[in-house]
Amino acid sequence: MTLSENLDCTLQNASPSLAHFSQLIDLNWIEDSLHQTGKASIRRRKLPAEHVVWLVIGLALFRDQPIGYVVEQLKLVFGTTDYCVPSAAVQARQRLGHEPLNALFSLLSQAWFQESQQQYANFQGLSVCAVDGVVWSMPLTDENFNHFGSSKGKTTPAPYPHVRATCLVNTHTHEIIDAQIGSMDQGELTLANRLSPPSQSVTLFDRAYFSADFLIEWQARAEESHWLMRAKDNLRYEIIQRHSSHDFHIRMPISARARKLNPTLGEYWEARLIEVEQAGKIRRYITSLTDSKTYPLISLAKLYVQRWEVEMCYREIKSDLQEDRHLRSKQPDLVYQELWGVFIAYNVLRRQMKYMAQRAKVSPLRISFHIASISILNILRFTSLDSAGNLPKHLEGLLEKSKKYILPERRARSCPRVVKGKPQKYPRKCQPIS
Repeated sequence: MTLSENLDCTLQNASPSLAHFSQLIDLNWIEDSLHQTGKASIRRRKLPAEHVVWLVIGLALFRDQPIGYVVEQLKLVFGTTDYCVPSAAVQARQRLGHEPLNALFSLLSQAWFQESQQQYANFQGLSVCAVDGVVWSMPLTDENFNHFGSSKGKTTPAPYPHVRATCLVNTHTHEIIDAQIGSMDQGELTLANRLSPPSQSVTLFDRAYFSADFLIEWQARAEESHWLMRAKDNLRYEIIQRHSSHDFHIRMPISARARKLNPTLGEYWEARLIEVEQAGKIRRYITSLTDSKTYPLISLAKLYVQRWEVEMCYREIKSDLQEDRHLRSKQPDLVYQELWGVFIAYNVLRRQMKYMAQRAKVSPLRISFHIASISILNILRFTSLDSAGNLPKHLEGLLEKSKKYILPERRARSCPRVVKGKPQKYPRKCQPIS
């Protein structure tokens, strides 16, 4: 039986819940991802490969449910019975691996980002993106700890193994465009070096990504792929041209170590340095956008505020979608698979919220992720009592109520970053007790 015949037969026998999910992701994309990675199910199984893809996405959406319940909830078991033991679901995940989820994420993210590019106004014709890293905890097993390692404390490593990811995020919609996952011995800059920036874009970085080799390569990966970041305090440079008293075209030396690692680098590289007064302090920014007339320094300084959108994106994933819990996988390959499923699930939810924002005629960031995600998941969870064809009707009803999910306009405020002291349950012995 070919994959197409197997898929058609699967859909004919699928439950309403699985058909609900098929409304959110084109089934052809799942078939393409399985074909690309050679993971398609040739013989008929209780859990075919295309069902296991839905299972991984369902584990991310229904984070508070065990794997056996998710299989039952989505009616993923093929054949006459609707039950399989949890170990069979784990073995199905092991057979699938993480490659199909990685391929599916790439197909979805690229297609949906191109759709967003056409719908939303950008910065002077450039799409605005942001890059940053994030860390997840996972169950403590020898396999996970040996493969991923752990965050290092002052004296000892953290008690749980950790996995690091670096993501490229669309700041207008919070959709993840690209992502790279690795162990803790791989830094954020190493993972960011594997990202693929979109053409006609400007990407916002923090100062940890300042590297001549990285930024020059980033700018050369795609047509008109620019960058913007805060300048380091000890930046060494010489001024080549003055656009104004606070706007310069500069030349910076490239270290001998960087030239040794990459012999194609020259001795110097050039960029634009701007200075802006904010809250009584002088802030300096460095960028590849060298045209001072097309990109005024004040607009660039205001644009950099959007770098915090990637932090908001991570908060939505970890606090709302994942409920501040550890990852559930106990093997490295399943950890990668689970994270790709999390990224796909998050983009699915964000895409539905983008449609809600269009109906309400507001920015997608004005839709509350916490409340809207609960409403969408409730539709997927409880409409299994109805026919599968009713899902579009329920989603349309959600779109009609989009105005109920709108957040108020963000206030322009600045909160200094400080380390807060830990609360003490009892007073210290040296303190007087009154």
